[in-house]
Amino acid sequence: MATINDEEAMFETLDPVPSEIATAISDGLNAFNESAEIRREAFAIVWRENERLIAGITASVSFSVLFIGNLWVAKSLRLSGIGTKLMSAAEEEGRRRAAVTACVDTLSTQAPDFYPRLGYVEFGRVSGHAGGRPVDRIWFGKELSVAT
Repeated sequence: MATINDEEAMFETLDPVPSEIATAISDGLNAFNESAEIRREAFAIVWRENERLIAGITASVSFSVLFIGNLWVAKSLRLSGIGTKLMSAAEEEGRRRAAVTACVDTLSTQAPDFYPRLGYVEFGRVSGHAGGRPVDRIWFGKELSVAT
């Protein structure tokens, strides 16, 4: 085990986080997880119109769980059904990668009613404040049925 000499050690706060630092931290954690046989398979599904990105979702599968990262739909196309289609496509890709459960989080100021309509059930909530108003971070989960 490495020993840290407090006289030589230095902590820095980086804001914003340089991309090479974020990558180095992520790569280090991924290497550790790989050595522990915890694989993370990341993917994205995008929706393009005339070569222009208009919507997308990022996700990953790790230890049989589909983790939805970010879901974005261009403002002019929200409530058009694209988000639902992207979620369905991500769930299908998760099943293909052997996920049996899915989870996603959102803010109370974003889409807290969207995920329950897709069969997701709230399993956690943390309350906070942003801009002087209350904001909750909400976690949802869903069992993924076997695709037929």
